[in-house]
Amino acid sequence: MFYVTLSSTTTLTYKSIVIFNEIQYEEGVNFNTGDGVFVSPVSGVFMFSWTTLTYSGKSIDTELRVDNIVKAKQIISLGSSAGSIQSTQFVICRVNEKDHVWIQTGAGFTTENFFDHLFKGSKSSFMGILIHVI
Repeated sequence: MFYVTLSSTTTLTYKSIVIFNEIQYEEGVNFNTGDGVFVSPVSGVFMFSWTTLTYSGKSIDTELRVDNIVKAKQIISLGSSAGSIQSTQFVICRVNEKDHVWIQTGAGFTTENFFDHLFKGSKSSFMGILIHVI
């Protein structure tokens, strides 16, 4: 189990790994805050979730990848008067031992992804929970 957040406002181009660099909670030492990648210690079924926060006139296109295969996507595109918006995506998938799991910006929606660091206590975040060992 891990739960990580961003420590600062971040703008990324397309196909960039989102480096969640603040560990809020972690069982084991399987999440690398230096590269934003979780390495599975066991084969099993996991639930992953990520929350992105952005504001008016900004966009975010993200996807969860397991060993470079897209398992889920999330897209937020806000108009100029939308205010701040936070959105969460969930996915349940099988992950093999030593598979790498990360959140990456997508290729097709925007070339500039703006992740707001903090709005009224909310942050962009990424979490994973082992549901069942296979």
